[in-house]
Formats: sequence, C-alpha cells, structure tokens
Amino acid sequence: MTGRDKNGQFKKGEYKGGPGRPRKEREVEYYRILQFRCTTEAWQAIVDKAVEQAKRGDSVARKFLADYLIGPPVERKEISGPDGDVIRVTLKSND
Repeated sequence: MTGRDKNGQFKKGEYKGGPGRPRKEREVEYYRILQFRCTTEAWQAIVDKAVEQAKRGDSVARKFLADYLIGPPVERKEISGPDGDVIRVTLKSND
C-alpha cells in the first residue's frame, strides 16, 4: 500500500511527488534574468546598503554579510563514549 520496494524506495509510477527541483531550462532562465537584472553595480549598491545597516546594528544585515563572507556557522558536536572515553570507529572495505 505504501508504493515502496523492499529497499524503501518509491516504485516507478507509484508516487506523483511534489514540485521538486525546477527543470534545468527554468533554472537557466532564472539565472539569465538574474544576470541581467542584478548588475555588478546593483550588487555593489546592495552590499553597501547591507554594510551601512549592519553598522547601525541590524542583525539581519550582519548575518547576510557574514554568510557571504565566511559562510554560515558549522554546528559541531563532541561525541564520546559512556564514560567520556574516545569512541573508536573501524571502517571495513566491501572488496
């Protein structure tokens, strides 16, 4: 009844799916529009405005700039064994 095979994947023709990723042609068209509408000068003005707003304390502008300049922060978690010991992982080859 679920429309899935023994591996849990949807069977061909059983799932209509959502909108998903746009077709490549649409993506190319969006990129073309963006390329012509957001010129280098326009992008410079956007960045200048974001810098001005960030300096005034706008946290959204600071995040926008930080994400472009250094990327979003990476979540790091320390994982240890039950007694705080190191967990050893051994990987085996499928050969």
